[in-house]
Amino acid sequence: MGNKINNNNNNNINVPSLSSQSTIRRQNSTVKEVHITTDHVDGFYFSGERLTGTVKIPRSFLHRHSSSIKIRKPAESLHKRSLRSAIMMELVGDANYSTDLDPAADSDGHVTHKVNICRERCLVTISHVKTELDATVHASPSSESISLPIIPPPPIINGTFQLNIPDGLPPSLTNNRLPSVVYTLELSLSSSRCRYQIPITICPRSSIPHPMTSIELSDHAINRNDIHLRASILGNFYRPGEEIPVRITYSNPQQRLIRSITVRLIQFYRIHNDENRLQIDGKEWIFDAVTTLSQYEWTGEAHLHLFDQHLQTSYATHYVGTTQTIECEVQYRIIIELNEKKGDDIHLTLAPIEVTYQK
Repeated sequence: MGNKINNNNNNNINVPSLSSQSTIRRQNSTVKEVHITTDHVDGFYFSGERLTGTVKIPRSFLHRHSSSIKIRKPAESLHKRSLRSAIMMELVGDANYSTDLDPAADSDGHVTHKVNICRERCLVTISHVKTELDATVHASPSSESISLPIIPPPPIINGTFQLNIPDGLPPSLTNNRLPSVVYTLELSLSSSRCRYQIPITICPRSSIPHPMTSIELSDHAINRNDIHLRASILGNFYRPGEEIPVRITYSNPQQRLIRSITVRLIQFYRIHNDENRLQIDGKEWIFDAVTTLSQYEWTGEAHLHLFDQHLQTSYATHYVGTTQTIECEVQYRIIIELNEKKGDDIHLTLAPIEVTYQK
């Protein structure tokens, strides 16, 4: 038919960077002494889940920081204090966004704001280790005792932790630009001002009505040259990894020259009044003059793909924040654009679809 079809599945598609590309041992790149491990190797969790993990801290490192305490205590007392109460794990979430025309703005006229949206703490439970007191064994109740050689404690302190991720948190978003939502696990020692961090990706499962009643979404638009554009999809609930078939038709009774039709799947992410748009997938049809002049109607179908690796789910507008509250929202929309040569372009946006991990 003389039509050229461009599939944008692998071209010019901005895929969200994952906030956690983790190996079994994940740590701050500037710190080489403390190791934090989570039960999910990739660091991906749903809100409402339980997160468990382990820590490995060199004993010399812990004692080196403990020596900076102003009030000195006996070594054994300091050792017990460090192991019992000085090690905390905290899940921290921060939303970052920018605003315009602020007196404190940078050279571009923007100022960046950070709002804490989550602080969930738990104690790190330290595994039992032998101390110098444990190594002394008395052979009999007599006044003479036999002391065995002192067994030095292991060089690494091992600990475990578990915490419940709160429900209702907005999904992680790190695209190397604002707005963003970033979650980290932070290990802190009461004897040190240092904090050791690893990234965590959090996503709500989203929700669907039960029983699920997926409905068809459709819309249409007409321009001043009587070109009528229609688009529809069969349902409004989709899961990561699924395809969304989009059916597009137009009628062109005046046989105007149409250059192209483009369909795009767009993620809208808004924090406060700062919004980011990210193209997930897309397809384009390019028409030649012969094809356009020879047909009054045209029909095409695009299969847009929701990638399945840590895709954020839809998140209806919520107010979030621990000390102050801001709005956060995630939407997915399908946008269709018809480009008429020397004429009136048509822009059509379907109602939002719901992306969910629920079965």
